[in-house]
Amino acid sequence: MLLSQATFGLPPTRVDKTEVDEAITSYLISLQRNGQICGDFLHSLCKGKYVAYAYLARPDATQKDFYSQYGMKDLELIRQLFGSDPSWEVLADEVPNNFHDFSTSSFLYLFSSFDGASPICCGDTGEPLPSYLIPIGDDDRERLYFWSREYNRMDNIWFSSGELEIAAYQQLASPHSLLAKQGMELAANIEAVLKKPTYYFLMRYYGRGDREQNRRCPRCNGDWRVTYDGNESLRFWHFPFRCVECRLVSQMADAAYDPEWAHIGEFQPLPQEDNR
Repeated sequence: MLLSQATFGLPPTRVDKTEVDEAITSYLISLQRNGQICGDFLHSLCKGKYVAYAYLARPDATQKDFYSQYGMKDLELIRQLFGSDPSWEVLADEVPNNFHDFSTSSFLYLFSSFDGASPICCGDTGEPLPSYLIPIGDDDRERLYFWSREYNRMDNIWFSSGELEIAAYQQLASPHSLLAKQGMELAANIEAVLKKPTYYFLMRYYGRGDREQNRRCPRCNGDWRVTYDGNESLRFWHFPFRCVECRLVSQMADAAYDPEWAHIGEFQPLPQEDNR
């Protein structure tokens, strides 16, 4: 992500400041929901000009070819107010010359981090694929954004360890939760478009000690254990569990032994029908 500045120019005469602020905010939100802006943004009137600061996914993120229909509508309002498009400048010192070619990725996975980067990541490098580069509809791209925000909210609730801790963890760790079902649907849609295996990440925190090694897929009860070369330096995206059939990936439990909550995210056989 690259820290950048947008300069809108001098404030319009005889236009209420609130109207200008709302127009700039709406414009930036459109870029954010389309995956062009990562995380939160700031804007203000500085030295007589309106400016905004935001993290861009890539240097080309503000090119008009990548705008959604909503972004173009908001940009038109900015043009009417200021007489021109905002000028974007990358402030970061280190800008990569090249970015990962995702067509070479062996697989992708869906996982949301707190930094606001795209939740679609390369399974070989962990690098996020900016959602504005994914050839899906504008509304589908916004669905991806809102799912990511909901995931982060659940993660925050769980991490805060309040009364809703376990309920939030279940949303993150169970493939049968509403959050997981929505995420798996999004992953399936992206796989259909990109023709690239796309997995859904299931959190795993509470475990069963040595028995974790043999944990089964929580959807199909199949063997999904993955082994790596002992000399390989393992990173987050080297998932020890991956089910090709269910398109699920997961990690080893952080809390090595916690039998009270270890059942969350494990295979649960459906109850037999009562034939009496």
